[in-house]
Amino acid sequence: MNISRGLEWIAKHATWFLAAGVFGGIAWQTLADALAPWLEVLIVMNLSLSMMRIKLAELKDYFRRPGFIAITFVFSMGIAPLILWGLIVVFGVDGPLGEGIVFHALATPIMSAPALCILFGLDSALALIITVLSYALVPFTLPPLALWLLGIELDVTVWELMWRLGRIVGVSFLITLVARCTLKPAFLEAQSLRMDGIMVLGMVGVAISLMSGLPEFAAAKPSFTALVTATTFAVNIGLQIFTAILFWGKGRKAAVTIGLITGNTNVALVLATVSESASYDLLVYFVVGQFPIYILPLVAVPIYQRIVWAK
Repeated sequence: MNISRGLEWIAKHATWFLAAGVFGGIAWQTLADALAPWLEVLIVMNLSLSMMRIKLAELKDYFRRPGFIAITFVFSMGIAPLILWGLIVVFGVDGPLGEGIVFHALATPIMSAPALCILFGLDSALALIITVLSYALVPFTLPPLALWLLGIELDVTVWELMWRLGRIVGVSFLITLVARCTLKPAFLEAQSLRMDGIMVLGMVGVAISLMSGLPEFAAAKPSFTALVTATTFAVNIGLQIFTAILFWGKGRKAAVTIGLITGNTNVALVLATVSESASYDLLVYFVVGQFPIYILPLVAVPIYQRIVWAK
């Protein structure tokens, strides 16, 4: 099997590789520690490839619908956190577990959301627009909402957060621009499945790197880790289902896509912004919160495809 066919095979078995990345990172901590410093590079690679794979015409269609984009963003980044905050107040879920649940919704969609949508047959253009918009505005939404809802002050300033996120999006955009200017569209189209395979490997690398240190977390508080794991799956699934139902009138593909980007959020970003002031138990939530992102697709992707393509 040559490299090209190998990448195509990986792309066709993406869900299994994503799940393997999580468990591989847990089992092989040396590799997780080695990849941890390369996390930003892997994210840039995935986002760049996603931008190359998305057709410009699809992006233009959404630029003509600013109202829909605004509503989607406001729900994902504003209303969803308020709903979860209301639920933890009603049911009396306080402490690190309650804080983690709210932060789950406060965070932006994962940077790999457009890549996941490409691999899963969802609306990657919509995912890219909402993801980039979220990263542009989260420095202005996350700090005040975290302070207002949870009384937690982030360790970074608005400008520091803008710089961290802006350089990822900016470098990815620059790479994409150079690629689109130097490579013919027909070539990029012909390499699409191989590019998908590279994206899968990049996401596996991200999954492995984020597992750095997790065994120590789990060994210190196994019962709490198990509770948090179950909670992150429940919150992820609940957000996806509720959001998809809410946006069902916008079309099945768009509804499922918005559900995916609302449920699969970048809690690792929050980890980086509160690592000095957050409690140990809250940090556990942020690390374990990666599990459903990479494991759920094994079950969820067939459901996505059945919903989207059902007549």
